[in-house]
Amino acid sequence: MEFRVLGPLEVRASGEVVRVPGARQQRLLALLLLNANRVVPVDRLVEELWEQPPRSVRQQVHNAVGSLRALLTAPGGGVGITRADVGYRLDVPEDAVDAHLFARTVREAARPDRPADDAIALLTEALALWRGDALAGLDGRAITGAAAGLDEQRLAAVEELMALRLDRGEAGGLIADLRRLVADHPLRESLRGHLMRALHRCGRQAEALEVYDQGRRTLAEELGLDPGPRLRSLHAEILAERDQPRAAVATAEPPRQARATRSYLPHDIRDFSGRSAELVRLLAETRGVLPTALVITAIDGMGGVGKTTLAVHLGHQVADDYPDGQFFIDLHGFSPGVDPVTPEQALDALLRDSGVPPELVPYGLEGRAARWRSAMAGRRALLILDNAIDAAHVRPLLPGAAGVLVVVTSRRKLAALDGAVPMSLDVLPAADAVALFTRVAGPDRVAAEPEAAATAVELCGRLPLAIRIAAARLRDRGTWTVSDLVDRLASRRMRFLQVDGRSVSHVLTMSYRYLPGAQQRLFRLLSLHPGTDFDPHAAAALADCPPEQAEFLLDALFDANLLKQSTTGRFYFHDLVRDCAHQILTETEDEAQRRTALHRLLDYYALAAHHWSRDLDNRVYPLPPRVDHRPEVPPAPTAQDAIALLRTEYRNLMAVARFAAEHDWHDHAWQLACFLQPALRDRNYGEGSAEVFDRGLRAARRTGDVRGEAACLQGLAAVCRERGSTEEAAAHLRAALEIGRTLGDRECEAAQLVELGNLHLAEERLDEAHGAFAAAGDLVADLPDSPLGAAIANNLGVVHRDLGRYDEALAALRKALRAKGSERFPQAELLTAWSIGAVRHYQGAHDDAVREFSRILRESEQRGFEHGEAVAVLGLSAARRALGLLDESLALGRRSLALARKLDLPLLECEALNAIGETTFALGEPEQAEKVFTQAVEYARQYDAPRYRARALEGLAHTAMRRGETGEARRCWESAVRLYPRGMADAEYARVHLAGAPTCFRCAVQSTSHSGR
Repeated sequence: MEFRVLGPLEVRASGEVVRVPGARQQRLLALLLLNANRVVPVDRLVEELWEQPPRSVRQQVHNAVGSLRALLTAPGGGVGITRADVGYRLDVPEDAVDAHLFARTVREAARPDRPADDAIALLTEALALWRGDALAGLDGRAITGAAAGLDEQRLAAVEELMALRLDRGEAGGLIADLRRLVADHPLRESLRGHLMRALHRCGRQAEALEVYDQGRRTLAEELGLDPGPRLRSLHAEILAERDQPRAAVATAEPPRQARATRSYLPHDIRDFSGRSAELVRLLAETRGVLPTALVITAIDGMGGVGKTTLAVHLGHQVADDYPDGQFFIDLHGFSPGVDPVTPEQALDALLRDSGVPPELVPYGLEGRAARWRSAMAGRRALLILDNAIDAAHVRPLLPGAAGVLVVVTSRRKLAALDGAVPMSLDVLPAADAVALFTRVAGPDRVAAEPEAAATAVELCGRLPLAIRIAAARLRDRGTWTVSDLVDRLASRRMRFLQVDGRSVSHVLTMSYRYLPGAQQRLFRLLSLHPGTDFDPHAAAALADCPPEQAEFLLDALFDANLLKQSTTGRFYFHDLVRDCAHQILTETEDEAQRRTALHRLLDYYALAAHHWSRDLDNRVYPLPPRVDHRPEVPPAPTAQDAIALLRTEYRNLMAVARFAAEHDWHDHAWQLACFLQPALRDRNYGEGSAEVFDRGLRAARRTGDVRGEAACLQGLAAVCRERGSTEEAAAHLRAALEIGRTLGDRECEAAQLVELGNLHLAEERLDEAHGAFAAAGDLVADLPDSPLGAAIANNLGVVHRDLGRYDEALAALRKALRAKGSERFPQAELLTAWSIGAVRHYQGAHDDAVREFSRILRESEQRGFEHGEAVAVLGLSAARRALGLLDESLALGRRSLALARKLDLPLLECEALNAIGETTFALGEPEQAEKVFTQAVEYARQYDAPRYRARALEGLAHTAMRRGETGEARRCWESAVRLYPRGMADAEYARVHLAGAPTCFRCAVQSTSHSGR
């Protein structure tokens, strides 16, 4: 049980709020909590709870304590109230009371040996516990005094946090918060001093001095006092510095971008209706403030209530008031099937929209947030942050300066978003509901039956989602009248919709009851699907019927507005509809029926994943699945068809794999992990891959399947290798190899050796990589049908290329293209061809390289292979630069960088930055090139990519030579030589420069991140 006093009094048990009835009971609990684990005398309780105690007051105290004890000792409570000689004691763990947790965390932050960054994190964590004023809404002398003391502790923690953040150089990002704090606590000199320092450090001395003057006047008027010595001393320091002549004022923030008016708002919907009261309030709040204020509006409400619609409409209404830009970003906090946009990703998009070149977007959250605050400083801009998870999701995206209107929408209340003006949306008023219905259905049909329209919206509970569903059904059926629609609603739902504001789930439940039996059953069973959408084949597996029948039933449910359609043949639930369907399912089907349907669905996805991946070089587990049911699977006549199906079903397959692991379907969990390997490799083993293989490994071990265990270990090794965790990858591979050798399966062992060679490549150990690939080749030399032959030859070619053995590289790479079965893996074939183009470029045959890269680009675009597109564009950038086409080269480099970031290919990102830097230098812009190379060095360091760091250092050496700093250039070249992998041919360029050759840029492309397979 948890007790919260840092805000309104709140009690929670198992995550649910426990209602404490009556003001006296709440005050009694507050008194006991404020003295937790200590006896509170009865006399003191009487004094605090009654102004004029009745004669039976002690009995009433006893009764009140008894009622409270029963509440707190209910199942899930875990606390108790003990009777002592003179009073009562609440026995409760200290961590269960947020005030105790706050005090302990603040003490931890204040330890003398605590690093500043750790102290900032602890204070931020402590302050996040607050939900408003302590014990808000409760009175009484002891409670009021204790609440004031708690509020004082909070304010002291805020002051300390602001001081630490100022010391860390975050001045610009604190100004808005400090202005609000000073306004709330105008007599608090320490806060006023922090605000003055922040303004001063941002070069805004005049404003800092004005803040001092305001404080001086306030102190004189309120208390008849002058500012204290510390504030006067700070004021004198700012005055003295102001009077000193300087060429420029140093700021704590990066230079701001040039202003540019941009609008990225979605279009305002044509049938927007209602919300007039909310819109008037929002407009008053946004236009009724000074242009020096940062305005944050937080709109919350249930799904389907119209939060985004209102936010966008507001944005269009006030756009002219914010001429320096309007920005909109969907954070996908609650979007089905879409991972939430991280603050880093959001800041990347916002910075690029605000005019920052992609190669100058800083690395990491803090750098991007600081650059964003700088870009927004001094601008009148509008920022809509749609579909946020919580306050923490948007806090890094908030501008630090005034003049910006921020509108946040979320399904959760954003009470923790300091300074925000909240607005909770409810269902529509009756008049607005009819207006919305009219706009969607059409005015002519509604005008003929106004009373019927009013009845229809009441039956829809006046929820915008339900109104739009009903009105759209009417609009799409030209033979219906409004009364026909009302008849279909009223005859089935009337007794459930007699109270205003009923939820859409009740409407949908009634709609369900009058569906034909087959539609009802499929509607229920579809709620078992753990993924994001479904096609007729998945629905057929759930319902145990032919796909043609499932398709007919899905279309019928779509016509009934119980399903939505994303693309042709694919359907999905609105989240509220899914909840409704699942509730009906639990009331209708027993556990055995539900489990049987789930078994059919899991068997279907295991069969489908195997069928689509078996011809895509699934080297971790080529065997067929072990299943009890064999539903029909969509065919994949070609490898390209299989790739397309895996991409379409990827999120569903991942969701099903997670579901199987979480619900003890062990065989399905490890088999799905294995069959998903080609799809995960297609995404460079991105988010979720480690979890799927790890859970699959545990499932295989539980079932005792050693082949599945080895396959999941091999998959985990690939994930770890891709993420730079080479030691962990090596450990997984050693375990997999041990199992593979025990099984006596040469092809399995060869596949693991190929993975070991790829790991050595990632570690830049070229000779050892060559040894592993050669050993794998020996194992399958007499297995002509092995799909590993092409991969082994390709990877040997990559090693030869890096070592500068270009003829051997071409021979191996061309052998890979000739290998039997290579045509089954068109994506791998394109990457092998890319390596051939790169070698031709190294050999100086730039026109040949351009032709090869252009072909790869065309075919990658046709196949939707963005990875191939990214590397082809990078190759073209280098080849075009070698041919002197510098503007074209720069544009291609930037395109490759954007694709690398989109696809989460960190090494390709480093390579693209280097390519951009080299082209920029060749264009005669050494200062800009130096910035890009510096960025590349930082990214390569973060990604632990020494060869790309070495290449960036070579670029910095050239820019240093351009400035005449030969010593600095030599240091950069020496560092590059040390960083390049042993034996790598590219190190020779730096050695030549160290030997005194003329400075020039090589025109080479290099890559291991996308060539080995």
